[in-house]
Amino acid sequence: MSGLARGVPPLIAYGFLMAAVDVYAGNRLQTVDPITVAAIAFTLAAAYFLAGEIGRKGLAGALRPVRGHRHDVIAINIVSAVTWLTLLYALRQLEPAIVNVVALSIGPALVALLGPLLRRGHRVLPGEVAVSLGVLALIGVLMWGSATGMSGLGRLDSGDAALGLALTLVCGLSCTANVIYSKRLSDAGFTPSSSMAVRYFLTVAVCWTLLIIGGDPRIGAAILPGAVVAVIGIALPNWLSQVGIKHVEPITAALLGTLSPIFAFLMQLLDSRLSPSGLTLAGLVGITILVTVGVVVRARHDRSTTDTSAGGTVAGAATVPAGTGGP
Repeated sequence: MSGLARGVPPLIAYGFLMAAVDVYAGNRLQTVDPITVAAIAFTLAAAYFLAGEIGRKGLAGALRPVRGHRHDVIAINIVSAVTWLTLLYALRQLEPAIVNVVALSIGPALVALLGPLLRRGHRVLPGEVAVSLGVLALIGVLMWGSATGMSGLGRLDSGDAALGLALTLVCGLSCTANVIYSKRLSDAGFTPSSSMAVRYFLTVAVCWTLLIIGGDPRIGAAILPGAVVAVIGIALPNWLSQVGIKHVEPITAALLGTLSPIFAFLMQLLDSRLSPSGLTLAGLVGITILVTVGVVVRARHDRSTTDTSAGGTVAGAATVPAGTGGP
């Protein structure tokens, strides 16, 4: 089975779960403080992964990524904290499908630009660059629709819309960095579980610090939402993401992530706050088509590369001079 075949299913499952948690959180966070939910959710998720690694490898083994790849671990802690905190606050302001599509879809264009710099020797294909730029154009249309009242939430206060879009853009930038640094840890030989065990230290610290300083004291009301987010929004989807990223290039992972908004659009029909938006649906369909094209381009390239390598091996075996010995 090819790397693409191994990596695509968990990344699609990741997108589905991210859509589910966006719709769920977008509804629940109207009445519960995002920081309180985040503090509970990330504490539970971090404890689960760290305890599992300690049980399998001991404390020293669980912390090996910190010792061997400290800069990557610090970086992924920072971008994880920024990604999730901006996401949770953006969901209070905007339609979940819009937040989902902007945060995830801006990634492919950025990966196409930054990936070769951060992972030297790994080429992004021209077709992937074209797809990424097309996705970026559709993001602009969806952002315009959200700002002008054409999204599922209808007309928004201009200040709320601007804040939501700004947070969503920051979230998208951080999502991109998450993909790249996850791939770096995977390339260094760390398993998905070992990477997950060390990536939320900063998020947990920041959330509880903000909560102590001035957060919502109603911790009891946030326990259930926090537990749900911990399972379907952090632990399971991020593990699936790490598994998928292990087998595919960052640009492919970023492109597959943009399928999540179509799931979010369908799920949010169950939310009474939201009404179907033709512009949102058209944008999501366009992005889905572009994503499919991007994955096909990468699959054809990988297949041709494999065929070329196999042909070279066969040709090399056929031209071994006589008398050199054999098996």
